[in-house]
Amino acid sequence: MKRYIFFAAVFGLIWCFVHGTISFDNFVLGLVFAPFIIRPFKPLYHFENDFSFGKGIKRIPAQAKFFYVLIKEIIKANIVVAKIVLQPKIDIKPGIIAVPIRTKTDMSITAIANTITLTPGTLTIDMSDDRSVLYVHAIDASDPEGVANSIRDDLEKYVLEAFE
Repeated sequence: MKRYIFFAAVFGLIWCFVHGTISFDNFVLGLVFAPFIIRPFKPLYHFENDFSFGKGIKRIPAQAKFFYVLIKEIIKANIVVAKIVLQPKIDIKPGIIAVPIRTKTDMSITAIANTITLTPGTLTIDMSDDRSVLYVHAIDASDPEGVANSIRDDLEKYVLEAFE
């Protein structure tokens, strides 16, 4: 229930920013809209689990660090893909790589899969039935272990800190 109230309050604030006027009336209107927005996503966020506001606030620095690393990795991958594309002779070996993951929650798995897809040159294709392996298409899979280790060490580490 605490989690539901937290998300409703967040949606109330978001409504104030969307409306353009931060006022008590707009916040209350956002609270009124929140149940209609939250209800379809209730199974995804597990509202029945306990939620600690202190724990959520303590994660904010880790989430900021994750977004910083995400932006940095996207920029690095853009440079690598640009170098590949601008070469006179493109010498790449595209392929699909199985990347074992340590994340367990739906939120973390979604975050790591979307992070991989957002990074140029990689695309998350599928996940194993036991949710322990992501299948990733890489533009250059000549070193599959290096790509898997890069994802695990550079991206998943921050996802674990930020979302689990």
